Amino acid sequence: MKTLGSFPDDFIWGSATSGHQVEGQNQHSNWWHWELKTETQPHSGRAVDYWNRFEEDHALMAEMGLQAFRVGIEWARIEPRQGEFDMEAVARYLEIFDSLNKHGIKICLTLHHWVVPQWAAEKGDWRNPNMVAWFLEYVRFAVEQFAAYPFQWVTLNEPMVPALAGYLSADFPPGRHNYFEFRKVVRNMLQAHAGAYQLIHQQDPQAMVGVAMAYPDLQAWGSTGLAGAYERFIAGLAKRFIYQAWDDSVKTGKIHPLFGRGEIAGLKDSVDFCGINYYFRMTLRFSFKHARSLFIDQNATPEGIEKNDFGWQIWPKGIRTTISKVWHQFAKPIVITENGIADRNDEKRAHYITSHLKQISLCLEDGIPVQGYYHWSFIDNFEWNEGFDMAFGLVAVDPEDPNLTRKPRKSASIYSKIIRENGRDLNPVL
Repeated sequence: MKTLGSFPDDFIWGSATSGHQVEGQNQHSNWWHWELKTETQPHSGRAVDYWNRFEEDHALMAEMGLQAFRVGIEWARIEPRQGEFDMEAVARYLEIFDSLNKHGIKICLTLHHWVVPQWAAEKGDWRNPNMVAWFLEYVRFAVEQFAAYPFQWVTLNEPMVPALAGYLSADFPPGRHNYFEFRKVVRNMLQAHAGAYQLIHQQDPQAMVGVAMAYPDLQAWGSTGLAGAYERFIAGLAKRFIYQAWDDSVKTGKIHPLFGRGEIAGLKDSVDFCGINYYFRMTLRFSFKHARSLFIDQNATPEGIEKNDFGWQIWPKGIRTTISKVWHQFAKPIVITENGIADRNDEKRAHYITSHLKQISLCLEDGIPVQGYYHWSFIDNFEWNEGFDMAFGLVAVDPEDPNLTRKPRKSASIYSKIIRENGRDLNPVL
């Protein structure tokens, strides 16, 4: 059933964060140790101290009318030393979940958002074939402790991002350039997802479980001649590396040739919904000046296209293209698990939200079952290698403020209005 607008009555309006980016003091993690490697690497420190200020944040969420919150738990907190589960950390997560329940906010729980315990990193992390078993022991424990709370589960967030950035470009931990290690890492992550999917369903056969995949809209610039042919080739290759090979593996249960070969038990169709993280478009342009990036200028932007503070192209049509593509491959319900903009001055966020929601409404009119939208992010947070320079939050926080005062931006009130009216006023807002 639909309302007077184009969103279903049961459409879920939410926001998202990840544990390491907001909790603070995640000292037993590989990212904490990565941050300490050099003086120039940003340090998460206390982040926005969600670990201690969750009640204040949940009250703000309820005031905004958020119906759901995509929240992450940290493996490194729960199992800071191998085989030792920290029951104080478990108790704190239970307090967090009880608080969300108290405020009437549903929980979408992310089990893994890039960060692993330092003890696992020291043993080779996802390169180690034992990593799958270690991860699944953590998942088994977490499911036993928390299964009563989530209405949705995300096993892995954007698994290809830490695989590519950690093992090919060396931008993320462990900072390596090794294609064969990359292949092994992705195979292990596929096994980890398949195993986690099974464990959750053993506890709750009706559970809704998915992966939150990153889907940039990758396009060739459109040069003529050989340059244009090369752009199209690289765009196709990039799509395979970033999401197509993973998706094909999950769809068929067979490891994509990019990662090796063979089948993984329990992998085939191991998603109950497809999580889409969509932010931007890239137009890949041939350039002799960019030999280090395969002669492709990844930041080339057509005239007149707006960009966010990251320099990413704002391209709302891309979310519709992505939703349609994922729906036709999997025929499973769609959840927008992340969509947002780095916009410290809050000049573009409201239009970014409404323009993307308009594209989602068109997908709904096409009959594609998009079930919910999680705006990234609820609050400014630690943005990995960029530290606190990039502000994605509906709620602003100055990391230099001793009190970490929460200040809802104007865009938060606009999103709140959209939620109250179930998206009926998108056209007037636009």
